[in-house]
Amino acid sequence: MNYGKPESEIIVNEQMLDVHPIPASTIKSNITTRSNGDNFNDLKLVDKPDSPMNARGDETSFSLRNCLGYLRRLPLKAPNSSLQNPQTIVNMVNILTDPTATAEFAKEEEHNEQREEGEPDSVFEPTSELMKKKLKEIKKKTSHIKAPSVLGRVVEPGNICFYKKDGLTFAVTEGRWLLRSVKARWIGKSMSLDRDKILLQDSKVLIVRVKPGEVALAREQGVEVILDVGTHVFNSGTVILEGRVKFATTAHFSHGRYHYLRVSRGHFGKVWVETMSSSGARTLVPRLLDEGEHYIDSHLFKFEGFVKCSIDIIEHGSIHLISVPKGKVAKVFQETKPRLLGEGDHFIESTDFEFHGWEDIILNNVIVHGTITILRVTLGKIALAWKDSDPVFISDPGLYEFDSANFSFVEFKDAEERLIQLGAKKIILVHTGQVGVSYDDGLLKILPNGRHIISSSTHIFHRFLSTQQKSIRLATLNANERISRKNMKKLQASKYAQEDSFFGSNGEDSDLTICETKDLVKVGLRADVFYSIEDPEKCINKIDTDELEDLVRETAIATLTNIIRSTALNQIAQSNNVSVGSDGSDLLTNLQSNDQGIENPAPSAPMAVFFEKAHDEFMVKLHDDFMQRYGVDIANIRIESFKIMDNDLAESISKHALTTAQIENEMANLEGKSLISTQTERTSAEVKNISAQADASALKTTADAENQRKIDAARAIAESLKINAKAEAEAEAEAILMKAKAEAEAIALKARAEAERAAMLSRTELGQQEALLNIYSDMVVKSNQGVEKVVYLDPSVSRESPFALSGLHNLNQDLHSLTQIGIAANETQVENRADRQSKFEKINVHNKQKV
Repeated sequence: MNYGKPESEIIVNEQMLDVHPIPASTIKSNITTRSNGDNFNDLKLVDKPDSPMNARGDETSFSLRNCLGYLRRLPLKAPNSSLQNPQTIVNMVNILTDPTATAEFAKEEEHNEQREEGEPDSVFEPTSELMKKKLKEIKKKTSHIKAPSVLGRVVEPGNICFYKKDGLTFAVTEGRWLLRSVKARWIGKSMSLDRDKILLQDSKVLIVRVKPGEVALAREQGVEVILDVGTHVFNSGTVILEGRVKFATTAHFSHGRYHYLRVSRGHFGKVWVETMSSSGARTLVPRLLDEGEHYIDSHLFKFEGFVKCSIDIIEHGSIHLISVPKGKVAKVFQETKPRLLGEGDHFIESTDFEFHGWEDIILNNVIVHGTITILRVTLGKIALAWKDSDPVFISDPGLYEFDSANFSFVEFKDAEERLIQLGAKKIILVHTGQVGVSYDDGLLKILPNGRHIISSSTHIFHRFLSTQQKSIRLATLNANERISRKNMKKLQASKYAQEDSFFGSNGEDSDLTICETKDLVKVGLRADVFYSIEDPEKCINKIDTDELEDLVRETAIATLTNIIRSTALNQIAQSNNVSVGSDGSDLLTNLQSNDQGIENPAPSAPMAVFFEKAHDEFMVKLHDDFMQRYGVDIANIRIESFKIMDNDLAESISKHALTTAQIENEMANLEGKSLISTQTERTSAEVKNISAQADASALKTTADAENQRKIDAARAIAESLKINAKAEAEAEAEAILMKAKAEAEAIALKARAEAERAAMLSRTELGQQEALLNIYSDMVVKSNQGVEKVVYLDPSVSRESPFALSGLHNLNQDLHSLTQIGIAANETQVENRADRQSKFEKINVHNKQKV
């Protein structure tokens, strides 16, 4: 018993005897079923072909080897002469006139199995000692001799002729013959050896020719004889030919104690044979013979016919061959014990055996046979059964087998069913939004959500109770309707019903709550109340839950009626915020909608105020009271609409409201036109504004694009100028460098030339003076460069002026000074040259760095 804690699984009684669940994880199945890979062939109670209760079914079970009289081949009597040599036939006819000859030949016969078909045994060859001996002995008894000339009887080739002497019959072959004894006489005419049978009247001679593919059945001195292929000669008078058998057309023949049976492929031969037990007792037993040829020497052998191997059930006496196809099991009783035979061929030998049909293991989830029960529990199913008078629930998927008279399967149930019960054991599934109502020893027990297992017989489950929110229409019912409703609920009551069906008349105002206002105007309200059970235990202890809906409905109608009675009709239509079109038109629309039967019209603004007030008063009066007393939550009341039940009053109000509505509609139209004009101008302005903004945006976009283009172009020009400047700077640096090199070389050349000239001039006085004059001349020329004005100055006035012409006196002084300068120049020449070389190198380095 478990009523307070849900169970997630159903556990099968582990102490149950003879229960063998097959775990799906350890079985590899080749049967296509909906089970979890379980294999019927792995069940202990499903017998396999090699079961100890089955017969061995070996080779001897389908042959005659262990039977009394078993023969490896037919005892065929070999021919004693050859048709190819007619003389051998004549010799045997003559030799067999001696009664002892047959016994002598039989004694010496070798029964060679390797001899060719149709050929006699070697003892009958003319060269054998016994044959030579017998020919000598018989020659004395015969009377025929070769006839000379045209005398005697002529026997044509391929014929034989007989004569009789002293009661014995002799024969001659082709030729002309005379009988030398007066006792001898010819018997009839010559006879052809091509006949299958030669039998003379008043004679003991019998010649039988057996063709290939057949045997001849004869009796010699009453004993069964089967003649093999060839020519057989008899001259004893004790041989009777009974017939011939062709193997091609005869599958079975019997000749006295000898029996031949040929079983074709795909068949069994049903026979009865004699066997001997280990104690020496002989019994006649049934036997199924497999394909092939079978031979036996027995007077008790009996053949009953052939049966196809493809037949599922083959029964012959105490032998039962059951071929169980794939996907089925066979139900049988053997020695009053039930058995289930699995896939394969079952060879059973029993005198107390009954076949009770097949069971499809793919389609059937339960197999019951005697005391054997096999259950396949699939996912989502629960098996219900009785075991030793106790209820058993099996929910784990798999195969289960039982072999007990105390086990009884009842039925399968879906695991999702809310109530599964067998005897005192119950599985209760409580869904969300419900509780289970049960009584344990008479005490109320509430079952929460989940799965519960109850095993106590005194714990009784009563019903499911919904805790979900419900809605009921508040409709005023008369006495007859209340009685009819209660009767209908009793008829429709179900022990495990979740909800009560709504019952009411189908009239136009059948779902209205009829009441009077404060000014005695009868009105109807269409309203719904929503409630739910919050405390199931309190609710059940206080009231009958089947009457809860009626209690809520009647209480809600009474409360709502009291609220309406305390309110005048004009209060229903008043509003704190009255606007044009909200008072008269909405009221008119609501009244017309109710008169025309429109379902659930939207409440007008005045009505909405009243509905909200009624809702608040209703909830204050009922919510807390129902929760404390019954554990029921009155969640809400929804008032959809109301209707004035007095048609005249409703029509008058409608007309008044219509007039008011027309006036207000005209005012609304005027106001609407004003609004339309204003809106039109506003719209036009907004359109212009939008157009201007669009133009400005377009211009801004164009300007931005142009600026960006110019910026990109300036950047390109700057980059180009930068590249050109760089190239020009490099070129200019290169030019400066080249020019500096050239100037340096020119200075060096000029310096060397001047040095050489100075050296040459310095060698003479005149040269020295000329050099000084040239230097002075150059100095004067350079000092006067750029002079634009000429000032005339009298040398006599100012001889010290720099603008005065040099006189001789001054010239001598200057020469003397230059002489001194030249001397100094000679001394500093080397230093100046070094300075120039250093300056030249600095210029080169500077130009290179600039480049």
